[in-house]
Amino acid sequence: MKIDLFMEFPSPPDAELTLSGVIEDGLGLVRAADALGFDAVWLAEHHFLGDYCNAAAPDMLLAAMARETKRIGLGFGIVPLPIHDPVRVAERLATLDILSDGRVHWGVGRGVTVTELEGFGVDPADSRDVFRRRFSELGDILRTGEFTRDGERYELRPPPSPRLGTGWLAAVSPESFELAAELGLNAMTGPFKPWPFVKEDLKRYRRLAARSPAPSGGATSFTLAVYCAEDHEAARARAEPGLLWIYRKILEVSRPLLAARTAGYEHYRKLGRLASLFDDVLTLRVLEAMGLAAVGNPEHVAKRLASLQASGLDRVNLMIGGGDLSAGEAVECLHLLADRVLPALESGADAAETTPA
Repeated sequence: MKIDLFMEFPSPPDAELTLSGVIEDGLGLVRAADALGFDAVWLAEHHFLGDYCNAAAPDMLLAAMARETKRIGLGFGIVPLPIHDPVRVAERLATLDILSDGRVHWGVGRGVTVTELEGFGVDPADSRDVFRRRFSELGDILRTGEFTRDGERYELRPPPSPRLGTGWLAAVSPESFELAAELGLNAMTGPFKPWPFVKEDLKRYRRLAARSPAPSGGATSFTLAVYCAEDHEAARARAEPGLLWIYRKILEVSRPLLAARTAGYEHYRKLGRLASLFDDVLTLRVLEAMGLAAVGNPEHVAKRLASLQASGLDRVNLMIGGGDLSAGEAVECLHLLADRVLPALESGADAAETTPA
């Protein structure tokens, strides 16, 4: 199982960081992850969601990371296709592929907030159809390096490399996992949906992907929040406020779709009934019981990640804290993970899979 980072560049009101400081700290964390052997970093893309996310232009952040790192993979996690022209997406992927010497990963999705879709003039009820159409266009462009519009043929420069190959689909609803298998895309999950539900979705996805006529896909990933320090109780006390803040923000920005009867988002309404209960009793212990966090000393975190590894996951994406950690705390967490947690996973330490109650 490969260990990646997942970043949204939040700016909690109590963190006392400037936005430039948030960006610089994030770049520093990626430089450390590159040196320590983490496999990839994935950047979210969100718009108009306040202090929850300051990564509206992940292509620019990834370009900066490409020039400041040597080996770590650079991932779009994810591109919300209903608000993007597939031609421009392909051009950015092709350019970043050159800047990074072939280290690009990419994922796509249809978006999960009303604010972002409507902000770009997309009716949420139309997002599934728009996504399918634009993904078909993107796939053709990445494969051929050209497209036709109004009878005129256009060629991309730089042309997309074959290295861009297979991407990932952000999957929440059962239909999304079916779509990923149908389109030959890998399945990217979390940090929104509790792990016990996701684990069952992934089992079904693997079966569907194995039978799919699409030539690729089948890999899986899951995102969860992590903080690791030598002192177990101190680590939990330090991380809990930021993690509760970030998960409450996730519920806040998702709530319009969770509560509405929007066509194409029926599964989100089912999750909304769970989320309302989840919000009332939110604690770090609850987050861990839902499989959405692993916080504590290296032994505790290693046990949690080993359980995920035993499930057959190909990647786990770690969200380091909730945005309120200092640069030093976040980098020290990475060092502990690299020195004490990753070796335990690589050695195949005893990791009988457990599902939290």
